[in-house]
Amino acid sequence: MSPLDMLIFFFFILVTIKAVSASIDYWKDVDAEIAESKSARRAPAASLSRTVRTGRPSSVRVTPIKRVNTPVTATASHNRQYHLKDKGAA
Repeated sequence: MSPLDMLIFFFFILVTIKAVSASIDYWKDVDAEIAESKSARRAPAASLSRTVRTGRPSSVRVTPIKRVNTPVTATASHNRQYHLKDKGAA
């Protein structure tokens, strides 16, 4: 391995280390900002039963979907094979 190759690899190693350390510093700052914003705007706790509705109102009815024209199922006699070189096959 020539000294030039070693120098190039060393350069890439240094760039990678710098990128990883910058990424770690960035995400630490983001986490700190999020923690500050959460602690600054503490809202009074609302009861869960009023904020989240788990039940369905009695006035709501579920109606099934009515299908007018049901598609015909294909049988073995209707199977057609198309070659990929045919126009419109893909």
